[in-house]
Amino acid sequence: MLSRIANSLFWMGRYLERVEHTARYIKVHYYSELDAPLDSKEEFIFESIMTMIDEDLKITGEGESKEKKLLFSITLDESNPSSIISGISCARENARGARDSISSELWGGINRFYHFINGYSEEDLHKEGIHVLCDRITEHCSIVNSYVDNTLLHNEGWSLIRLGIHVERAFQITRILYSKVKDIQSLQKQYLSESMESYECVTLLKSAEAFDMSKIYYRGVPNIKEALEFLILNRNFPKSICYNLRHIYHAVEKIATSKQHHAGSIEFKVGKLFNTYEYLTIEDIEKHDIPEFLNDTLLDLFEIAQGLEEKYLSN
Repeated sequence: MLSRIANSLFWMGRYLERVEHTARYIKVHYYSELDAPLDSKEEFIFESIMTMIDEDLKITGEGESKEKKLLFSITLDESNPSSIISGISCARENARGARDSISSELWGGINRFYHFINGYSEEDLHKEGIHVLCDRITEHCSIVNSYVDNTLLHNEGWSLIRLGIHVERAFQITRILYSKVKDIQSLQKQYLSESMESYECVTLLKSAEAFDMSKIYYRGVPNIKEALEFLILNRNFPKSICYNLRHIYHAVEKIATSKQHHAGSIEFKVGKLFNTYEYLTIEDIEKHDIPEFLNDTLLDLFEIAQGLEEKYLSN
C-alpha cells in the first residue's frame, strides 16, 4: 500500500476518534458539573474542558458570554484546529485521500457527518443546546465506526484505520484522566469531601463511557483508586489504556514489514510499552505523581505515533 494512502487511513481513524471523545467529554462534564456543589463551578467547568481539549485556548469574557464563546470555539469554530468541526473536516479529507480503499457505505457515512456539522449554525447551537449537538455527533461516530468494522475487508487497510483509532483513544483517555486528576487535586486544596471525590469519579467514568461497567466490575461505585485502575489497567474494557495498547501492538504486528524487531525499532517500542502496562498494578502507579505518570504516558504515545508515521506513513 502506498504510504500516502496508509497515512490517510490512519489519520481518518484518529480524527474520528478524537471528535467522539471531545463531544462526549463536553456533554458529560458540562452537564454533570452544573449540578456540582461548587461555588465557582463555571470557572471550574471551563478550565477542565480546556485542559482536556486545548490548554492553549484563550477565551475572554465572563458568565454567559464566555460560556457561549467557549462552546462555539470547541465545536463549530473552523479557525480552531482543536474544534469538532475541524476534526470532522480533516477526517473527511483523509477519507477522500483513500477513497478507493474504503467502502461506499463508509464514505457516505463520513460525508453525511461532514454535511451535518457544516449545516449546523451557531444559532442552532444556542437554541438546541450543547447536549443535542454532542448526542448527534456521537451517534454519527457510532454509525461510521460500524461501517469501518462491517463493510471493509479486515486487511492491511482496516488495520491502519483501527491503529489510528486505538492510538487516538489511548491519547484521549489519558488526557481525560489527566484532566480529572488535576480537577480532584485542585479541589483537594479547597474542600474536597468524600462525597465530592465520589462525584468527580462518576464524572470521570462517564466521560469514558465506563461508569456502568466499572460498577459491575467493582460491585459498587468505584473510588478514585479503582477508577484509575479500571481506565488504565483493565485488560477487557475497550476504553482502558492497557486494552488499547494491546490492540496497537496487534495492529502494528499485522502491518509490520519484518517480524524481526531490533531494540530500536518502532515495533519493539510498541511491544515494550504494551508489556509494561500489561504487568503494572495500581500500587505501582500510586508510587508516582499521578499527573506526571499520565504525562509520561502521553509522551510515550506521542513517540510511538511519530515512529509509526516515520516508518509506515511518510513518503
